[in-house]
Amino acid sequence: MKIRNTLRRYGARITTATTLGLASMATYAQSGGGGGIDVSAATDAITTDGGTAIAAVGGALIGLAGIAVVYKWVKGAIFG
Repeated sequence: MKIRNTLRRYGARITTATTLGLASMATYAQSGGGGGIDVSAATDAITTDGGTAIAAVGGALIGLAGIAVVYKWVKGAIFG
């Protein structure tokens, strides 16, 4: 309960601080301070297997939507 009350009280500040921290880390990494990161292997994998990845993500989203509908039906049957 204490954690929930703390999040209610300081939630906006925590969110703002997290956002600012992530933005400063991204700026630091882009300015060259974070060193060079080789992403060529990742981009090659995305470009060659892009269709497969998109199909997998689409299938996962459709599956999640189905689970949400079934959950709603079961919840409605129990509490309705």
